Amino acid sequence: MRLTLKALCASVIQSTLLYVTPAAHASEVEVLHWWTSAGEAKAASVLRAGIEQRGHQWRDFAVGGQAGISAMNTLRIRAISGNPPLAAQIKGPEITEWARLGFLRNLNDIAEAEHWEDKIPAPLRDVMQYQGDYVAAPINIHRVNWLWINLRAFEDAGAAIPHDFESFFTAADKLQQAGYIPLALGGEPWQVATLFDTLALSVMGPEHYQQAFLDFDREALLSDGVTKSFSLLAQMRPYTDSDNLGRNWSDTTRLLIDNQAGMQVMGDWAKGEFLAADQQEGKSFTCVAVPGTEQAFSYNIDSFVFFKPNNAEERQSQTDMAEYLLTPQFQRDFNRYKGSLPIRFDIPLPNGDTCAEKSRQAFLYAEQHNTLSPSMSHGLSTTRYVQSAIFDVINEFFYNPKQTPEEATQALYRAILSAQA
Repeated sequence: MRLTLKALCASVIQSTLLYVTPAAHASEVEVLHWWTSAGEAKAASVLRAGIEQRGHQWRDFAVGGQAGISAMNTLRIRAISGNPPLAAQIKGPEITEWARLGFLRNLNDIAEAEHWEDKIPAPLRDVMQYQGDYVAAPINIHRVNWLWINLRAFEDAGAAIPHDFESFFTAADKLQQAGYIPLALGGEPWQVATLFDTLALSVMGPEHYQQAFLDFDREALLSDGVTKSFSLLAQMRPYTDSDNLGRNWSDTTRLLIDNQAGMQVMGDWAKGEFLAADQQEGKSFTCVAVPGTEQAFSYNIDSFVFFKPNNAEERQSQTDMAEYLLTPQFQRDFNRYKGSLPIRFDIPLPNGDTCAEKSRQAFLYAEQHNTLSPSMSHGLSTTRYVQSAIFDVINEFFYNPKQTPEEATQALYRAILSAQA
């Protein structure tokens, strides 16, 4: 389903986020984003400092919650009112949707002057373009399929770091017996979907995963692989805690930091939370790929679009920001706090950051073997309309033990078919 003006208006009527601010002054750069956790806030401060060093006034427009869904609802309101921010964090197919509606500034002049073709990995350039024109600036690469390990809990429980699902459940049993939450999982729809997403990548492999969740191929969606993924999700249900409903992802990561939980499946933005809490990789925490995905790479990309400016001064402030995003200084400092890989692979990784090193090697392997997988749960493989339908099915299954994996597989196919209509 495409994002249309009619859909935008409907979202305004339905939304409770009736928040409209005055238009930004010409010297201001109003930036919409959803970086509100401890690690994310540190990363955002790097962007703010760079904007201000270039003589512009940063106007923060942070809307946290639901992995950007709240921010996008608010953006639609602003756009319909004729008052969009100068810059907004948008990613995946939604970039195309906004460009199709004519809201976005063409960035070809900046891309050419700054040699983006040489700096952005080839498989990721198309995500930033609409009809061959650059309309978004990428910042980083997140790997989604990580399993985060609280090493203190594992040592206390006598558990071994899992390398397959059999050893995962063995470790989970030991953690549970020792009084820990084996698997920290926040009860927001996107977090449950992230867990299912990584399980599907593991069970189905990158090729069949992409057929199901990028191409939405009927045979792939109704395959045993999807059913087995639901079965595996059900197996993990007893190892989560009952107080998870509505808990955000960073508070869920905090359970590992505070030594209450043993594991979490989450993208590498979780690493930013560990580091913000002065946790040391290799002593307090570590990372391993979700079992079965060691050589797979499910990716999420943070990127910014720039809404068409009203005057030359606004245009210059956007240009300065877009140019800054791919500078070595920004790429190094921002991604150190965010936990992600720089979009530029000529930027050295922080010393001792083995998670980043493993992530980069996994990306290069997946790029070489054509198995990079845009994450369904993080909006890289489809629009939010289809994604929302998928979330509903996954969460209904997770919180309804009476539903069978076979029933969930059929429900998933029907939901995607309906959302695409």
